Amino acid sequence: MLKKIFGSKLFKFTLSAVLIYFAFKKVDIRNLFNEITRIPLWFVVVNVLISFFLVFLISFRWSLLLFHKTKIKTVLIFTRASFLAAFYSLFFPTAVAGDVLKWMVIDNKYPELPKTRVLGSVILDRFIGFSMFVFLGLISAIIGKQTGLIIPSYVYYLLIVFNIVCFFIYFIIYFFDVSKLLPKVTFLHKLDDAFDLLKDKNKGQIIRCLLVSIISELIWICQMWFVAWKFGTSLGILLVFVFMPIISMILILPISIGGFGAREQLFLFFFSQFSKSNESVLLMSTFVGILGIFNSLFGGMLSFFDHETRDRLKK
Repeated sequence: MLKKIFGSKLFKFTLSAVLIYFAFKKVDIRNLFNEITRIPLWFVVVNVLISFFLVFLISFRWSLLLFHKTKIKTVLIFTRASFLAAFYSLFFPTAVAGDVLKWMVIDNKYPELPKTRVLGSVILDRFIGFSMFVFLGLISAIIGKQTGLIIPSYVYYLLIVFNIVCFFIYFIIYFFDVSKLLPKVTFLHKLDDAFDLLKDKNKGQIIRCLLVSIISELIWICQMWFVAWKFGTSLGILLVFVFMPIISMILILPISIGGFGAREQLFLFFFSQFSKSNESVLLMSTFVGILGIFNSLFGGMLSFFDHETRDRLKK
């Protein structure tokens, strides 16, 4: 019962509204809106292009799990799947629905690939991305503590626990042949093709995916600092490097619509003590949120040309 309540769209929408109210109640909303409308076009275009490039990199990472030698055309197909999933995730109650849609698009484009293998690549790619999030989060937390930044102890220890779990999983993957062990379990036997991704011949691909993740995360952090600089938050790149991975890791939790409300509260919690004003921090947060929505809407534009996916969703 509680799972249904906390996972419902109504709960997320209500929580987002409450969090947004408390985040913006002490600032001049009219002035904030005017600042948003005065954002230079070049700044918007540059950030949209960076965001698109990051989606391309993440899609490239995903494609590496299924193809040892991937081509630009292949990566573009995976990129389209990622944009479509981002759009439809705006309407589905959980992020899992977006992953299922990504699987549907690739399964339709590459019918020669086993369905369970494609699904396994989606799950493994999400784990790789998450593990890099928590790794950078822990590194940033350690740097933050060494430089005297205030980081809640529960966040610090939670990052340690997540990293231990991720390290343990990677240890199992690299030193044991999971593809031979797990399928022996009766209910996992049908997932042989998915576990094939963990065979020795594919472990090099996982390392390549981790390297792509590092590059994409560093570009993303630099982009966040660029946004912070533009809105006059006076945040140094070290502060952004320390706190953004932590904020993003918390935002993975499906507690609000598009992260709105939760994002603003987290930005204020971590950045307000170092910024000139709460208004500049909220401007940064709002712009980042709008940028994410724009990426999702771009996926909506692509969906108009994707009749096959729409037909499968209707079924």
